[in-house]
Amino acid sequence: MTHAIFLTIDGTEELAGRVRDDMVRRVIPGLCQRCGINFISLFAPIPGQEDPFVKDAAPPPLVIQIDTDDLAHVEPLFADAEFMRRMEGFVSCEAFETLSYPVDGAAGPAMRTAPISFNVRYYAPIEDEKQFVEHYLESHPPILGELPGVRNVLCYVPVDWAGPVPVSNCVLGNEVTFDSMEALNAALASDVRHRLREDYNAFPIRPGPNTHYARERRDFRID
Repeated sequence: MTHAIFLTIDGTEELAGRVRDDMVRRVIPGLCQRCGINFISLFAPIPGQEDPFVKDAAPPPLVIQIDTDDLAHVEPLFADAEFMRRMEGFVSCEAFETLSYPVDGAAGPAMRTAPISFNVRYYAPIEDEKQFVEHYLESHPPILGELPGVRNVLCYVPVDWAGPVPVSNCVLGNEVTFDSMEALNAALASDVRHRLREDYNAFPIRPGPNTHYARERRDFRID
């Protein structure tokens, strides 16, 4: 079982650039020297998303993911006073258990290497969060795995975690990855995308607010 902390920087492009530079120059090398961190990923918005069913507002300029077997291993990041000062007032957090699914025809889940991520989040209020999550996890990932060109299907289930930054009211996350933006848009234009919308409309519990953002991902793996 692995866990993921997502930090969303919801400020200006200038702020996101400073945080990103600090992560690459100083923070990530420090975290990489510690045991217990599997990888760190930086997500940046990428234009050109062509989804026939959703059109969200502009995405946050930076999302940071930290993957670990134990959320306690992330605590040194929040003890970094300089890093936390940069983001003060502009950061929210999600803490998840990560679930990986095989794509259609594969024996098991693959390592996430394709650089384009299509990230979905579902937020409260939802009438019955437990039933919504259970139904989604049962019905949606197998269809997602049939998207043409999809490389990974992941779901993110919230876990109890009390960190030093605000935790969002996200009740479920989802991510599918592709080799390019062209491949993502081809999948969004496919018949499978229409089947996903039909499944969405058939959910016994209606979703609350949700977002769908294409992002370009840069991974820093710890060897």
